[in-house]
Amino acid sequence: MTHTHSRLIWLDLLRAMAILAMVVFHFTFDLMYFGYIKAGTVFQPEWRMFEGSIAISFLFLAGLSWQHIHRAGIKWLTVWRRVALLGVAAAGISIVTYFTFGPYMIRFGILHLILVMSLLSLPLLSLHWAVPLACAAALGSYFIWADGPVQGSVWWMWIIWTSGTTGSVDYRPIMPWGYAFFAGMAAHALFTRLNVFAYHGPAWGWARPFAFAGRHSLAIYLIHQPLLFAGFNIYGFFFV
Repeated sequence: MTHTHSRLIWLDLLRAMAILAMVVFHFTFDLMYFGYIKAGTVFQPEWRMFEGSIAISFLFLAGLSWQHIHRAGIKWLTVWRRVALLGVAAAGISIVTYFTFGPYMIRFGILHLILVMSLLSLPLLSLHWAVPLACAAALGSYFIWADGPVQGSVWWMWIIWTSGTTGSVDYRPIMPWGYAFFAGMAAHALFTRLNVFAYHGPAWGWARPFAFAGRHSLAIYLIHQPLLFAGFNIYGFFFV
């Protein structure tokens, strides 16, 4: 386990901001799901933009930290640990949402994408920052030329939004969302030049609980929605 003093405290704080924003979004989604606010609220443009910005934040930070971890060469033990952890977590999310949301289950959400991008990016880790930046631009170009799903089977939905793609409460295909991961990798060179990696914790005062949340962002991601659902169900049983 990584000791607090060796961690990049500012990175933990940024992760904390992202996970807290996600909790806010999911709390609002649950209010809608349980009928406490207007149906379709979180599908309005401003909420979709908020949700997208959260996903981009997570992916950017994942790419940035992935490049930093392997800055001196690929650490294969870390790679396989991440593959195992994210593989189990992503599979668990798919199974739980299958029983919760049925046809709108998460088939390829943000955890699935981070897992795949962690593997796809391995050949790029030792290359010049311009390479992942070019990859980010290529994937991000989808926002410019795409005006709907491309013709294709549901089996290609993990790569791009296809005509066979089914609805999902969280769907992040490689194109375009993988651009944020590659952008984070490319940004590592700028962050290094600015010497922002020189500051390591510990966190003091007000920052400590946020740093803790950032350190355990995956655990919070996995448990916060079940806890919210349980809370809404208990409230509905006793007070509604």
